[in-house]
Amino acid sequence: MTIKEELIAYGIKIATAGLVAGAGGNTSARDGDIIWMKPSGFAMDDITPDDLCGLSLADGTQVYGPHKPTSEYNMHLGIYRNRPDVQVVFHTHSPWASGIFSSGAELKPMFAEFVCDLGRVSTIPYVTPTTDDLANAVAEACKTTDTLFMVNHGMLATGANMKQAYYRCVVVEDAAKSMIAAAIVGKPQFLTAQQQADLIALDAVKHRVKTMSK
Repeated sequence: MTIKEELIAYGIKIATAGLVAGAGGNTSARDGDIIWMKPSGFAMDDITPDDLCGLSLADGTQVYGPHKPTSEYNMHLGIYRNRPDVQVVFHTHSPWASGIFSSGAELKPMFAEFVCDLGRVSTIPYVTPTTDDLANAVAEACKTTDTLFMVNHGMLATGANMKQAYYRCVVVEDAAKSMIAAAIVGKPQFLTAQQQADLIALDAVKHRVKTMSK
């Protein structure tokens, strides 16, 4: 499967999971010096590989594709330029998660997956979508963030591959649903800083063992 085909497949997964509505959200993937992006005005489950837009990472010039790229293209390019390790960027409008961190409440870890799968998490206040101000804010935040919450906008997941970025998207939405369910029937019990540190340490040990066994 080519990078373009995989990007389409994961866009369909995102739409099927209910993490976007209509033409909302955007996806991109690094392919050498080219960044493939979702075209503007298209739903994620209604595009083909030939619809994708290929932009030059160096200067943002569109070099492939018949359509205009997502209006958030500068946001994606800024992340790739600051993070050579990032191969994929998925931006969703996840309704449950966005509702929580746009309400003034904080989406915090209740389960191990939040700690182990999301990497470094942070939140930025609302900035007008599609603007250079947003692109700059996101690019700066993602220097030290893997999963980003954008108030009154949505979430953004980076990844070393598409599976990792997608898992971050669905884990965030699952965490939001669990937090709301807990708040309805009682009081959410969040993991303490020590419990989170223990999980990170355990995950690091497992990673070292897996690496040594290769």
